[in-house]
Amino acid sequence: MAVDITGVTARLARVPVDAVTLSPIDYDWGSPATAGLWHASAAGPDGGEAVWFVKLLRHPRLWPGLVHVPEGPLRDSFVDFFPWRFELDMTLSGIDEVLPPGMRMPTLHHHEVFDDDHIGLWWEFVDERRGPWTIDELARAARLLGRLAARRRSGAPVNDRLPETCRLPDGAALRYLVEGRVLIGAGTDLADDDLWSRPALTEALRDQGDPGLRDELRELLPPVLDVLAELEALPQTYAHGDASIQNILICNGEDDLVVIDWGFGSPLAVGFDLGQLLVGPMHAGLTPASDIARIDAAIFDAYLGGLADEGYAADPEDVRFGYLGSLFARSLFTALPTVELRGPDSDSLRRTVRERVVLTRAMLDLTAPVVRRRLARVDA
Repeated sequence: MAVDITGVTARLARVPVDAVTLSPIDYDWGSPATAGLWHASAAGPDGGEAVWFVKLLRHPRLWPGLVHVPEGPLRDSFVDFFPWRFELDMTLSGIDEVLPPGMRMPTLHHHEVFDDDHIGLWWEFVDERRGPWTIDELARAARLLGRLAARRRSGAPVNDRLPETCRLPDGAALRYLVEGRVLIGAGTDLADDDLWSRPALTEALRDQGDPGLRDELRELLPPVLDVLAELEALPQTYAHGDASIQNILICNGEDDLVVIDWGFGSPLAVGFDLGQLLVGPMHAGLTPASDIARIDAAIFDAYLGGLADEGYAADPEDVRFGYLGSLFARSLFTALPTVELRGPDSDSLRRTVRERVVLTRAMLDLTAPVVRRRLARVDA
């Protein structure tokens, strides 16, 4: 069966195909499961208009970025096990019924299985407010994420409805990503002298007065597996898994935050979601990395409050390590745009590299002391 977004939209709206307009929406090509996004509208005979947000999911074997995954067992495992239809599976599991007051899912009006490799999702089109978030808005999201984590703690009955892809050992999803993308991918990048001699990167390191960044990252990479072991020993919850502001939307005309794009289906250390909430705005260039300490303080306290709202008593020190240890393992070593650095130079690339050097340093300074203290306590 051919992928026919226009035809399915016309069928849903009960209008001729020529009454349908599809407008592509820019998206992160690096998302393995996303093959395309569209604003779909259908003009009715009465002058009304029906609209949807349409997303096309694809099997990872068709992901253009697969060329950057080393051939062999790592690529084979990725293609075989990446949960590319997880967004649909989570929606069908009834996850919206678990969300605390103040969060909601968009309505999924229809899904279409085109073939073994493609599924289309016709979502409610929400009116997202663009632009940066305030500290108070981030804190509110953190509190709700804390409530959500408490509701989905290990052993909670609500977890019985989760899809089969979630029946994984504690921390398995994070471990899978770290053992591949971080230890192999980032490890290869850190060893690549040619990469670190690219003008955009050497200039950024010089301008920021940070010539030792590479050496510090290389020193900290080997303990990542010890960090994973410590994270897996913490109290576990099912988190959102990718709780950046790109996936928790503020929408015009409503108070509820709209939650999309669930990720990381295994149980994870309590506090996990705070990492992406912290750095997501910085990855998007909406918030300067210099704000990291101020945002960190606000969202951490709010998340603890959300856990308490649901009667979940967690040691703040455990939550702190669950949050920052996960950020260390997941994001610290992969913030630099290494794929782009191996391509042509440009002013845009140089700006991005400068921002990511600053972000990497900010994450390192925030997470490394917490990681070192925790591992020293284990070794003592």
